[in-house]
Amino acid sequence: MADANYVFLLSLSIIVIGFIIKKIGLITEDDGKIIAKLVLNVTLPALILEVFSSIVIYPNLVILPFLSIFYSLIIIAFVFLLYRKYPLKLKGLLMMTSIGFNIGLFAYPMIRGIWGAEGMEYLIMFDLGNSFVIFLFAYSIGYIHSPNLKPEKEKINLKAILKRLAKSVPLIVLFIALFINISGLSLPLFINDLLNILSRANMALTLLVLGIFINIQFEKQYWKEIAKVLITRYGFGLTFGVILYLLLPFGKVYNVVIMVALILPIGLTAIPFSVEFGYNEKITSTLVNLTNLISFGFMWLIVLLFGIG
Repeated sequence: MADANYVFLLSLSIIVIGFIIKKIGLITEDDGKIIAKLVLNVTLPALILEVFSSIVIYPNLVILPFLSIFYSLIIIAFVFLLYRKYPLKLKGLLMMTSIGFNIGLFAYPMIRGIWGAEGMEYLIMFDLGNSFVIFLFAYSIGYIHSPNLKPEKEKINLKAILKRLAKSVPLIVLFIALFINISGLSLPLFINDLLNILSRANMALTLLVLGIFINIQFEKQYWKEIAKVLITRYGFGLTFGVILYLLLPFGKVYNVVIMVALILPIGLTAIPFSVEFGYNEKITSTLVNLTNLISFGFMWLIVLLFGIG
């Protein structure tokens, strides 16, 4: 295990660099979106393929995607009751942002820096379930309550949902890596070296993107609702994380990675989903940015308290 403080300080420094170069005008958020696309479609898939195509699949790993899905179903049930009396437009946005995690563009670099391939294999498997949570559950919730599409008069468009899943390059690559792993195939040396080069670029680009996107937009009249989402995400995440840490018999790294996964920020997909469905984009952007900052602090604290020794 690498020195956690050193890894977090390095990560924070790169995030700050991203924020500074945006502030002084060297780069814009539109440029950041291009870098984010590069990460999602090139360096992140390379990292997944490199790490996951050669690991040993065992029952403890198989549990993780189902844990991710089951946990999200619990949150969905809770927020459905919590926001049942809210106007449709606000209800959909708050429910949609209460589930799903930004794992690939947030946690991968730091988890790999601290625990290497072992931590990555746990987080990637958790992210497999998380991909379905985002593109199936969160997207469906957004669609059902959308003021734009008026779905109360239409059937749920399963084709659109499946199309979203099919367009997720990291998810597709994960299934390819699973196939390679299960079939016992080996990647050629050239491909392995190519993946290694691309995956090494992932940490710097990902953290720069986080810094570029730091931009809290205040919507004072919605702070009560924003606070409810934050309390739900972190209250449930910390509670379940500690319980699972104490109960699961799978080892310290496994249990701590789950704790970290459950307090990660809202996925960036919430922003384009909000645009597509006609929700308040400023509220979504505020939530995404706030959870990025809060999760970074919680992640550092959890690793220091539970992940060392």
